[in-house]
Amino acid sequence: MSSAPFVSPLDILPNHIRGIVERATPIPSIAQSAQALSKDHPELVRADIGQISGFDSSLEVLYGPPVGLPALRDVIAESWNLSHRLDEKHGLKTANVAVCTGAAEGLSLLLKCFAQDKKVGLPRGHWENYLNGVALANGEVFVLDYFDEEGALDIAGLKKSIVAEGIEVIVANFPCNPTGAVLNEAEAKALAAMVQDLNIICIADEVYDRLRYDGHAPLSLLPFAPQHVVAVSSASKEYLLPGARVGFVLAMQPAITDQILRKVIRASSASPNVLGQRRLLELLGPDLEDLRAGREPGLLSRVRAELGQRKESLLAVLDRLEFTSIGRPGHVPQGTIFLMAGLPPWWSGDDVSLAKSALDACCVSTVPGSAFGLPGSIRFSYGGMTVERIEQLEKNLESFRASHS
Repeated sequence: MSSAPFVSPLDILPNHIRGIVERATPIPSIAQSAQALSKDHPELVRADIGQISGFDSSLEVLYGPPVGLPALRDVIAESWNLSHRLDEKHGLKTANVAVCTGAAEGLSLLLKCFAQDKKVGLPRGHWENYLNGVALANGEVFVLDYFDEEGALDIAGLKKSIVAEGIEVIVANFPCNPTGAVLNEAEAKALAAMVQDLNIICIADEVYDRLRYDGHAPLSLLPFAPQHVVAVSSASKEYLLPGARVGFVLAMQPAITDQILRKVIRASSASPNVLGQRRLLELLGPDLEDLRAGREPGLLSRVRAELGQRKESLLAVLDRLEFTSIGRPGHVPQGTIFLMAGLPPWWSGDDVSLAKSALDACCVSTVPGSAFGLPGSIRFSYGGMTVERIEQLEKNLESFRASHS
């Protein structure tokens, strides 16, 4: 590995993906031409359309473009630029955005494109579905420690592990599911500089980048290493739309979003959910107006305030019940809708048995930390818990502890 300039993403695709990208696809190109012509030539008869239309327009929801509705791509790009304080010259444009079927599809397709048969570094404490994405790409997983024992970002340790193992792709996830760990700007810049120096690809899972509770603005790795980082985000959490299945990939290299993913998404799911995209457009509109006016987005602010209150309430309850917050040593979790708690001293079993016993007792449903590469801990999600439900959780855990002490 070296600090040589990053090659074009088209040059590093596996052969079967490159074949998909380079293969002529007459159906979408004919449809695009016909749609443009029909605006000025109403006499043109459309016999290329592979869907039922002209029957009842009040019912019809037609296919959208493989990389998303242009209006939504425009709004995502502008919102992202304003949220991350990027000017027009250095920010995203429409071609730098590809809408996909949830962030999960975006992550899976990026791994297939750039991690095929490669060694992939995942953070210790990671979303368990990363393992499936790497497996689908026939890659090999290596677990990386992003932080040292004191909780500092360990760039030297990361470099050493990446070089020693020959890792070519890493996944960075901040704010982190499951730990809630966040980076500050200096740390993000240091991590991005390392990626550039090692000339590797970083897939930045930034689904929760606007759900942080430390008072700092959203932070992305993308602007700090634009030739080496591809970011993935989503409307699922901050806009309360997980069922709409609207995610998006952001890349400073439009070849990734407007060329590669255009073909690969079409081969995978044809196009993202049009109804979900329309709903997101409705929600993004007012927030974009707030951003243009230099204000905090209204809906997002309300969601973040509620989640921050839930987080603080849950941390207080877990502390009283002798659970300790873990993830980034010495740091309170400050992002996402999750936190990890170490097993309390009154529990004699492992994390799997605690999660099972607590569920069987109708106390609480949690996920054992071993599912995320953090055995000996439990993941709590406060995404579905109101403050009132957290109060109920405290009563339940007190009874559960009494029965196991």
